Amino acid sequence: MNNLYEKILAAREQRFVKIDFLKNRFKTVITVKTNFPGSNKNHNLSYILTDYFVDKIPEDFISSKEFFDGKDGPYYLIGSHLDSNQIKNVLMVIEDNHPLGRLIDFDVFDGMKTLSRMKFRKCYVCDDFATKCIIDKKHSVEVLVDYMNSEALNHFKNEIIELVDSSILLELNLDPKFGLVTPLTNGSHNDMNYKLMLNAKNTILPYFGMMFEEGWTTRDLDLVFRKIRQIGLKAEASMFDSTSGVNAYKGLIFGMGILVTAYSYILYNHLHISKIFNIVEQLSMNLLEDFNIESSTFGYYAHKEYSMQGARGEFYKGIPNVKKALEYLVDFKDESRLRTLMFLISQVEDTSFLKRANNYELYTETKKTFSQKLYSDKETIKTLSDYCIDKNLTFGGSADLLIITIFLKKIMR
Repeated sequence: MNNLYEKILAAREQRFVKIDFLKNRFKTVITVKTNFPGSNKNHNLSYILTDYFVDKIPEDFISSKEFFDGKDGPYYLIGSHLDSNQIKNVLMVIEDNHPLGRLIDFDVFDGMKTLSRMKFRKCYVCDDFATKCIIDKKHSVEVLVDYMNSEALNHFKNEIIELVDSSILLELNLDPKFGLVTPLTNGSHNDMNYKLMLNAKNTILPYFGMMFEEGWTTRDLDLVFRKIRQIGLKAEASMFDSTSGVNAYKGLIFGMGILVTAYSYILYNHLHISKIFNIVEQLSMNLLEDFNIESSTFGYYAHKEYSMQGARGEFYKGIPNVKKALEYLVDFKDESRLRTLMFLISQVEDTSFLKRANNYELYTETKKTFSQKLYSDKETIKTLSDYCIDKNLTFGGSADLLIITIFLKKIMR
C-alpha cells in the first residue's frame, strides 16, 4: 500500500512539473480531473467523468489540450491565452450547477498561482463541507464510490433517454415519407396516426433507460443480452397496451435496445466509440438461433422462403447498413434524413416492407427504384411517396434503422 501511495505522490509531482512547463507557454493553465476517493484513482468512473467534463469547456478557452494517465488518475492539461479569472468564473459555474459538477475539479493556474474558489465545496454524500468529511473520515471509500456511480449512471441514463426521444422525433416528423406515418398523413396505415406514434414513443422510452443500466452494471455480454431481452418484452407489452394492439415500435425496441446497451457498455468500460459495432455484434451473436424455432411470424416465413434475416441479420453482422448510412446522414436536415432513409430502403432486408408488398418482384423492383433516385429533387420524392401510398407500401424496418442511425450520429458526435 505504501508503494502505491508513493506512486500516487510521484504522479502528482509529475503533473505539477507539466503544469509549470505550460505556464511558460500560456497565460492560463487548466487541469481537468475527477475528485475520486481512495487509492484506486484509475477507476472507470474517473475516465468517464474526465472525458465528459473536458468537453464542457468552451472551445475558445482551449489553445492546447493533452491527456495524461498515471497512478493519480487520468487528467487533461489545457493551455489557454485567455484571462485566468474569466476562465475560473465560467468553470466554477459548471462545477456548482451541473448535476455531476461536484465530482470534477477544474483547477486554473495563472503565471504565479492557483486560483482558488471563494467558498468550500460540499461533500458528495451529506451537506457538510468536503474537507471536514475527509479529515473526520466520515464516509467510507465504498460509500463515496457507490454514490458517484449512482449519480453518474442516473445522469447519463436520462441523457440517453432524451437522445432516443429526439432521434425518434427526427424520423417521425419527416414528411413526405413513402407511406410511413408523418404529422401530415397516416401514409399507408389505416391503424396508425401521428398521435398514436407519440403515445407509443412515450411509453417505451423508460425501458431504454433500463437497458442502458444493464450495459453499465453487467460485465458478461451474454447475460446482458438475456436481461435486456426480458426488458424488451415488457416494453412491447406496454406499447401494445398504449396502442390497443397496434405494432408501432416493436422493431425499434429490439434494435435501439441493443444499441443503447452497447453504448452504455462502451461508456462504462472506457472504450472508443468506434468499438460500438463490435459490441453490437457480440450482443447479437446468438440472434440467428431464433430461426431454428418454428414460428408463425412473417419474419420466420421470409427467412424460410427467401433466406432473409431481416433486423436479426443486420444486428448479427454488427449493423453494417447503419454504418454505411452514417455517410448519408451528413446533418439532421430534412434532405439528409430523407436520403438516409432512401438508402436504407434500397439496402436493408425489411420484412415489414416485403409483407406489405406481398410480392417479391415488387419488393426488389421498389428497392432498385429507391437506389436510383437517392439524389432526386423534391417533386420526384413526392411522386415516389405518393406511389408507395397508392401501392399500400411502407418501410417500418428501414424507419427503425433511420432512428438508430440518427441516434448513433448523435452519440458519435
